[in-house]
Amino acid sequence: MGFWSLGGLRQPKAQDIKWRKSPRGDYYKLFMLDDIADLKLDGVGGVYLIWHGGLKPGWLTAGATDDLGESFRDARSNREIRNYDGRGGVFISWSPIVDDYRDGVVHFIEKHTNPAFDCDYDKREEPIPVLLPR
Repeated sequence: MGFWSLGGLRQPKAQDIKWRKSPRGDYYKLFMLDDIADLKLDGVGGVYLIWHGGLKPGWLTAGATDDLGESFRDARSNREIRNYDGRGGVFISWSPIVDDYRDGVVHFIEKHTNPAFDCDYDKREEPIPVLLPR
């Protein structure tokens, strides 16, 4: 039985939500950014994902937000997230998903990544399958 199989039920295909990268094609390192405002995400809603690299990379958190810039500034000021920077860097990405689908996307991400911290979303929403950053 495949990963997406639920017995006789058909699981929807995971959507490629085009996780954002730097102009060089790399994911942004949260603590290497001089100013979050340079990303031009203030007031932009969507879904974000934060993870760390290193020998044993791991997912840290994800969230649905009306202001990606503010969410990333909050993450930069979070001591617990900063502690992971020495483990290969803390990376971020986002996708400007419309409000109606954000919580479902984050629900799916939390369910399939086992993040170190709680994710910010409405847990009543059904998971919406998406591809994770590669």
